Amino acid sequence: MGGDFYALPNLQGAYWAIKKSQALGKNIQVFLVGPEDRVLGKLREAVDDPAVPSDFRINEAEFQKFLKAGFLVPVPSTQVVEMDDSPALAVRTKKDSSLARAYHLVKSGQADAMISAGNSGAVMAYGIALLGRLPEVRRPAILCTMPAKGGFCSILDAGANVDCTAEHLVQFATMGMIYSQAVFNKAQPRVALMNIGEEEGKGNELTKETHERLKASFGPCYVGFAEGRDVFNGKVDVIVCDGFVGNVLLKTAEGVAKMVKETLKEELSRNPIRALGALMARGGFTALKSRMDYREYGAAPLIGLNGLGMVAHGSSDGKAITSSILLATLYVEGGLMPKLREAFGAKDSESSKEGAGL
Repeated sequence: MGGDFYALPNLQGAYWAIKKSQALGKNIQVFLVGPEDRVLGKLREAVDDPAVPSDFRINEAEFQKFLKAGFLVPVPSTQVVEMDDSPALAVRTKKDSSLARAYHLVKSGQADAMISAGNSGAVMAYGIALLGRLPEVRRPAILCTMPAKGGFCSILDAGANVDCTAEHLVQFATMGMIYSQAVFNKAQPRVALMNIGEEEGKGNELTKETHERLKASFGPCYVGFAEGRDVFNGKVDVIVCDGFVGNVLLKTAEGVAKMVKETLKEELSRNPIRALGALMARGGFTALKSRMDYREYGAAPLIGLNGLGMVAHGSSDGKAITSSILLATLYVEGGLMPKLREAFGAKDSESSKEGAGL
């Protein structure tokens, strides 16, 4: 039920994630958690709505086949957490919300991951209340993956913790390094600390203290300070910062990407010669658009929870939800949670085993 458009993109994403997985020879199971009439009631819209791109419409007969075969499993709940709900109040008063039910599936080991495009504060609050933190983790963080030259760059925290200590930032660095090893197969990820310059001595007291602790703990994996431009130039794999800085960075990047696409479209249509050039370079522009599209990168993991919770953009459509589900399967295959548990002193639990679905 999460997101600006409630059940519709989640239905589309679940359906297309199953189709894409089966095309690769894999079977995944997706739980659709929420009031059943409001979830499956959107099926007709997903099938018939002409506004939905053809490659994200649902074939009703195939959808019903997925239901019958157990690849799609409706899980009823009686409550929904709205986007403007107080996270703390929702945890106390909405114990049968779709978020609560979904997290219970992860906690029990029936599911490997929980994905929501809803109230991000509530997604974190329910995760801490129901899954708990890894034993030595002080604060979970939102880990966001950004496209970079020759690969990707992971940023954490991207918005969960506005005020951080040096200990928090060092733990973020550890979690980011494990993530990069598990998901991107980086044997020695390059970890950097966000700062206002690369030179020694720059930054506030928190930055200076964290810098010294990272140098002492991470050896050659710590490459020093990073600036905003280093997110995209391929020089680092993980950038650590507090949630205030990380969220501003994330939203700025989204705004720049949108501006570039709109400006490029406007300028290329100004005269026939430019339009012809655009037509000839269409493949390159398509690839650029895909690289800059947040929907390609799916949801961000709430790293540090004792189980896998993921928060997607509130405006996620079917494509973004599909990417989120496929990304979750990548986390499971890469053993992300067992590796985090090992690093932070947790015994492997039922929720870390290969469960039935998402």
